[in-house]
Amino acid sequence: MRLRSGRLVGSDEKRRRTLATAIPDDLLIYEVLIHLHAKSLARCRCRCVCRFWRAAIAGAAFVHRHLQLSRARPPSSMLSIPREIDAAGDDCATSSEISFHRLPLLLPPAHAHAQPPPGASAITDTEFIFEKAWSDGITRHIIPNYCDGLVAIATATDTVFVCNPATREFVVLPPGTHNELAELLRLHSGVPVLPVALGFDQWRNRYVIARYFYKKDGEASFNEATGEWSQHCYVGHEVFTLGGGGSWEVTEYPPQAAGIQSRPVCTRRGIYWHAADEPQLVRFGLRERAFAVVPRPPTGWNRAGDDMADLDGKLCYVHADSEAATFRVWLTDDEHDGPDELRWSLRFCIKFLYLPDDPDPDVIHHMRPVISVGDKVLSAATGKYYPCLLWAATMSDEEQEAVHFHHGLQYQRPDGSKYMAQSEDFMHHVLPYFESLVSLTSYNY
Repeated sequence: MRLRSGRLVGSDEKRRRTLATAIPDDLLIYEVLIHLHAKSLARCRCRCVCRFWRAAIAGAAFVHRHLQLSRARPPSSMLSIPREIDAAGDDCATSSEISFHRLPLLLPPAHAHAQPPPGASAITDTEFIFEKAWSDGITRHIIPNYCDGLVAIATATDTVFVCNPATREFVVLPPGTHNELAELLRLHSGVPVLPVALGFDQWRNRYVIARYFYKKDGEASFNEATGEWSQHCYVGHEVFTLGGGGSWEVTEYPPQAAGIQSRPVCTRRGIYWHAADEPQLVRFGLRERAFAVVPRPPTGWNRAGDDMADLDGKLCYVHADSEAATFRVWLTDDEHDGPDELRWSLRFCIKFLYLPDDPDPDVIHHMRPVISVGDKVLSAATGKYYPCLLWAATMSDEEQEAVHFHHGLQYQRPDGSKYMAQSEDFMHHVLPYFESLVSLTSYNY
């Protein structure tokens, strides 16, 4: 026994050991360890803790409870995936790595009122999570989608990646059906990536990824009167179930082609796709694995600017009125709606004002809600020159101008050095985020 600062250290250590042995393992695991970060839990699984603890942390009951607690916590951060676009305009250009960063949730001032500044404003630091190298390359153009801490990454090829940033698990899915329209869309529509959907099938207790694919029917034709190319094609849809080591399963044929410029959204009920040629939505029901055509909100339709999101478990639709620089955000709780109807309600409306003496303002042309906190919603917006994050109040369906902007994201490299990603050649993919222990290769939940 030795003395330190007048205390009997040996007795203290003995008392702590006695106390630890008096606490039941179940209480330590489900009331203490369950609240640790995923990084700390990974250390517990790899280091010298008892076999019972390691087995419990890896078990389905622990992973499921950890996921429930993560869902219930107020959001404290988001996930950002920066991608530098090829300056020469090659949509299929690749990089050998992809990085994931935690973006702190910066709440706006109580009375925020701002306009899009002509240049950069305050710099926001991000926290490096991890970087994954991929020898075959990952296209610089991607469209990520998110569910329960997992991220599905669609690329400019048929390759689809899935990642759990918290556990650093990163996998490539087996090849699906080849999309024969990919090259045609890149050349004539300016669309480098077709999105994929990621969601949780509560009836089968499995995470699924879904994608459209297109098979050519004849040759493409050019309409000189309209200056547009057209291609007859067969439309297909397939689903991949994570964790089973299986393959893509072709579903029934969808009733319409999907819109190629907006990402799909998965709610508790099903996966929603934008219809390509009509102001409607196509829903793939997860329970019955069947399609239905459902209405958009009673508003206008902007093929290039409208988008969808999952906001607090509800389906969110954003209509972009490009002429008035106004965005209207609608919500519906599809879980309680009828089989072929959605009851939409207008949640809030934002109108952007620009400085009258600015000859070339950074006009916002796209906005997608990411998360909500209280009566405010944080959205990722894209301007003519720079992306930004903005807050808006959600209590009024009247046009509002009170928004608070964040420009200038600073990222960290694996070696600790930092860089600004603020040029026109950078894209910031900002997603909701919380930690999850869900495995991509096994059923551990």
